[in-house]
Amino acid sequence: MTERFIQCAQALLPEGWSADVCLHLDAAGMIRSVSRGTPQNASEVLDGPVIPGMPNLHSHGFQRLMAGLTRPVRPGGDDFWGWRQAMYRLAERITPEQLEHCLAHVYVAMLKGGYTSCAEFHYLHNGPGGKPYRDPAEMSLRVLAAADAARMPLTLLPVLYRAGGFGQALQAPQQRFALTLEQYLALVDTCRRHTGGQALAAVGVAPHSLRAVPRDELQRLLSALAGVSLPIHIHVAEQQAEVQDCLAHYGARPLEWLLQNFEINRNWCLVHATHMTSIEVRTAAATGAIAGLCPTTEADLGDGCFEARDWLDAGGWLGIGSDSNLRISACEELRLLEFTERLRRQRRHVLDDVGTSLYLHAARSGAAALGQAVGQLAPGCRADLVELDASHPLIAGQTGDEALETYVFAGGSDMIRSVHVAGECVVERGRNEQEALFEGRFRRIRQELNA
Repeated sequence: MTERFIQCAQALLPEGWSADVCLHLDAAGMIRSVSRGTPQNASEVLDGPVIPGMPNLHSHGFQRLMAGLTRPVRPGGDDFWGWRQAMYRLAERITPEQLEHCLAHVYVAMLKGGYTSCAEFHYLHNGPGGKPYRDPAEMSLRVLAAADAARMPLTLLPVLYRAGGFGQALQAPQQRFALTLEQYLALVDTCRRHTGGQALAAVGVAPHSLRAVPRDELQRLLSALAGVSLPIHIHVAEQQAEVQDCLAHYGARPLEWLLQNFEINRNWCLVHATHMTSIEVRTAAATGAIAGLCPTTEADLGDGCFEARDWLDAGGWLGIGSDSNLRISACEELRLLEFTERLRRQRRHVLDDVGTSLYLHAARSGAAALGQAVGQLAPGCRADLVELDASHPLIAGQTGDEALETYVFAGGSDMIRSVHVAGECVVERGRNEQEALFEGRFRRIRQELNA
């Protein structure tokens, strides 16, 4: 592939909207330069408003198989812990081939939903009952293969899962997740070697949560990674019961304890971080860590509401993820995030004045969480682009902020005309050339696993 030029009738640059933008790409699909004007040798012309693709900073792709199928499993109401039992039943049955085909379908759905990179929080390491595969990296390599087939840039986050709760042994359903720390570090090393030199794949680490990784194991993990700059993602303070259990076990709240015992910085993504005190908000925001928010999943599970306005006021950064993949739409996650704040505060436009600033903030934060050069249409960033449909009835005649605000607050995938990854078109007029194949496989697998 040689260098090429993509002409945009209007594009959202870091400094704001600009007309007649030319993106000069190198052979790897990275943006070499941005200029104004119309080159004679443009390889592609995008007529609709062009925005940076949104990074998806938190996904459990296999959970898409249970979307809509989680009725209450116990009398008297349901919550995260009841939902988790349904998830365990699915996790116990899925095979490597099923995982790969499922994820290929999910990643195409993400591309169609405006996500152009993804962090996969992956904890299905072993076979059913915890029996190791002949190749310990079997399931991780299946995740990478699915992303490659869908052409989804991926940050693979193998998960360390060592305990069934604070001070508790692993439960039977959790044996598929279990690796010793030595096995886990070897897996991370294998995945890093496998992705070395690949333009669309990276690796980070993911201690699952404080309830699943005891203090000494977390300390040993971080010590083993000293001097290595990798994304570090962790579930934290997602449910009130987790907060109470952490208080009983460690004498401190989850965020409070994490901040007291470890050096948290820009490499960290604090997934959910739903239940924080005002002091925790200010202290955690000051570290530069990214808050990884998944409003649709958090609402579905009844987790609670993140204090987004307070977090931003404290200088914090936040990005979005599809998590359980109940819904797969970047604009829907942003919309629910803002609408939750509106309901809480009984006023409009709580997080930012317009959708543009909220969108750009989440895109830049997501890029940092993934450790990928994305989230901006700027030199040195990968040309991951989302073109809005200028002919859509709600966007027709709009430009710049108006078009993006319409997409964020009233839109969905039907407002996306095309999606490019590294400058190559992967969605055209709302369709991906492989989606019929992937969709058929996914349909069959869902029927098999839910029979």
